[in-house]
Amino acid sequence: MKKKSKHTMAKRLLWGGLLMTLIVCSLGWVYRANWMTGSLEIEPAQMGSIDHYVSVKAIFANEEHVIPSPASGKVEFLGKEGQRFRRGEIVAQIYPEGAAPGTNSNQQSVKVSIPKGGLFFQKVDGLESVLTPQSLMEMDLAKILEQQENPQTKADLIQAGAPLGKVVNNLIPTEAFVEVQTTEDLSVGKTIKFNVEGQILSGKIMRKSNTPQGIVVRFNQYLEGTVNERMQEVNWIARPSENGVIISKNALFTKGEEMGVYVVQEGIFQFHKVKVLGENDASVCVENLPQGIPVVQNPRSGIEGLTANVKIPS
Repeated sequence: MKKKSKHTMAKRLLWGGLLMTLIVCSLGWVYRANWMTGSLEIEPAQMGSIDHYVSVKAIFANEEHVIPSPASGKVEFLGKEGQRFRRGEIVAQIYPEGAAPGTNSNQQSVKVSIPKGGLFFQKVDGLESVLTPQSLMEMDLAKILEQQENPQTKADLIQAGAPLGKVVNNLIPTEAFVEVQTTEDLSVGKTIKFNVEGQILSGKIMRKSNTPQGIVVRFNQYLEGTVNERMQEVNWIARPSENGVIISKNALFTKGEEMGVYVVQEGIFQFHKVKVLGENDASVCVENLPQGIPVVQNPRSGIEGLTANVKIPS
């Protein structure tokens, strides 16, 4: 009787030990899974594009003609800054010193007509005859680009012969010298594209330069804003964009020889092989990944097959 009791007790202890071991292992597995997945960040894959922009400095040139004042006196400008006038239209009136606009001395005022059709600007910076499309094509670029603006100070009275304003021919394309690090893959006659304040613009390379390093580009049209701001930072589109599903570059994970991402499918972390189509500093455009699928942003080894006990954004 005592032997049977001892045998029964031994069996109970054995099964109790196995049960405790099973419980401890289960708790350890749960703890391990929660520890490995609890800090994972999940974001849905989104449609988008990878742009390949290179920020470059552009110095713009238009066909501009300064209009000298035919007389001394007080100036009354007609129209708005940058307004287009036809040839021969009156852009300003000059009143002799002491006379006021709107008085009987109007018959004494000197009317200034525009010598050719174009956009009239009051601002003159002294580069009108220096920085031109023709000079960018034919002259020493280094010497041209060394020239500094010399804005004319507007006074209440203007002297005869002083710059009254300028007319800009907006019917011919704007040209620009664009600084680039290398001209190796750029050839004369090639069409390239720029993103200027969200507007995609095309231009043809007309000239290459080693000193200074850059290219002369003739755009397809006159570009607004290039008269008052001759020097601007623009985005050169170095190569076409890739369109598709966009994910963070940090989400990529190498498993053996395969490149992919960890996704959440049916509540489980699964490895999903992808093909990278294009990338920039922060994002990649991939193929073979459904839009909207939850993607692990900070993947690590050992999570495949684990339950996704994480909040998944919608």
